[in-house]
Amino acid sequence: MSSRSRRRQASRPPRRGPAPVPVAEVPADQAGAAPVPLIDPALAARRVAVRNPRGRATRREPGERALTELAEQTEVGEILLRSLTRAQLMLAVRIFAVFGFFLLGLPALFATHPGLADYRIFGLPLPWIILGGAVYPLLVLLGVLYVRQAERNERDFVEFIERS
Repeated sequence: MSSRSRRRQASRPPRRGPAPVPVAEVPADQAGAAPVPLIDPALAARRVAVRNPRGRATRREPGERALTELAEQTEVGEILLRSLTRAQLMLAVRIFAVFGFFLLGLPALFATHPGLADYRIFGLPLPWIILGGAVYPLLVLLGVLYVRQAERNERDFVEFIERS
């Protein structure tokens, strides 16, 4: 139970049970019959509107419930956070797979096509230039892509929270 709900309960007056309903006297010949409550017909016919004196408490802004679930770390909040974490993890795995494909694919390419190793640029073999220099711009590009996608995931998560 959160501290907010504990404070709310502490400030409430104690609850009373339902008011006792007077029961008619049961004649001796109907001793086994159920008692009949005496209710004024005028009172029974009158409708009573029950309203919340704290009208604001029942209305919530969009996203307020989901934010409460997250803040209080309920099961629903945990599921929401788990979905965001799963989306971020899947993004990281995809970026890592692309990088691994290129990083491990280049040596495999040079092993299967040995003629590529004979090319020289500025006196350096092509495999050295690609593996030693071209990998870093690839890392920067993948890093930029990762950050953009991670921010998009977070924006989508916040929009989802605000809608719910």
